[in-house]
Amino acid sequence: MRLRVNLILLAIATSTLGACAPPATPAPTPVVQQVISTPAYADLVKTWFDGYLQVNPDSNISLVNQPPEAALASLEDGSGDVLIGGLTPPSGWFATPLGEDGIVVVVHPDLRVRDLSIDELAAIFTGRVSNWDSLADTDLPIQPVIPLAGDEVRAAFQSTVMNGQRFTNNALLGPTPDAVLQLVDENEGAIGFLPYSAIGEKVRPIRVEGTLPGRATIHNGRYPLPITILAIAPQEPSGEVRAWLAWLQSELLESSE
Repeated sequence: MRLRVNLILLAIATSTLGACAPPATPAPTPVVQQVISTPAYADLVKTWFDGYLQVNPDSNISLVNQPPEAALASLEDGSGDVLIGGLTPPSGWFATPLGEDGIVVVVHPDLRVRDLSIDELAAIFTGRVSNWDSLADTDLPIQPVIPLAGDEVRAAFQSTVMNGQRFTNNALLGPTPDAVLQLVDENEGAIGFLPYSAIGEKVRPIRVEGTLPGRATIHNGRYPLPITILAIAPQEPSGEVRAWLAWLQSELLESSE
């Protein structure tokens, strides 16, 4: 009887100890860092991002595309970790270059325009010149096509070509480089601009000041409409985003050699 009582007490004690044991600590949820691209460079950044994931499939980073104003707000509130595009960073922010790009000018395929000067481009996009008769030897209204307000390529073009003058109200708006290309292709007499990295192989840009845009002329500074692709953030990125940027800069350096 004594033995039975001891066994019962031992069983009770064991079950009590089990009930008092702390629950197992769950594994921490991985922190997913966010890379942001602007519409002007969405396709290029996605190519870079996908290349990294092919060799690092378990990486805890994500990619989103946001307009410049929203992208900067995401960095400021901490929901984004780094922004890739052609934006100039606010004072005091981290910034590292990822490459040199150019702003290319494209026209409707039927237009016999091969070369325009900076002054001619300024006259076209401000609306001072509204017909191709003096530039392409054809009596056809000019239809400018431009990116949306806030776009970094639009801002760079407005600064470099137009000295800050306003675009004509007659311009059509293309929210992405693909949209600009489509509008130029669909509208006889159209002319637009977009990043060199977004034109693809089917598009033939025109010369600006006698120089055709290309990797060589952009990198050696001969092409007159440059824009620098930057990674920017309020502070220097850490963790997975830092690893991605280091991998990307190494890949870009290797491909340029």
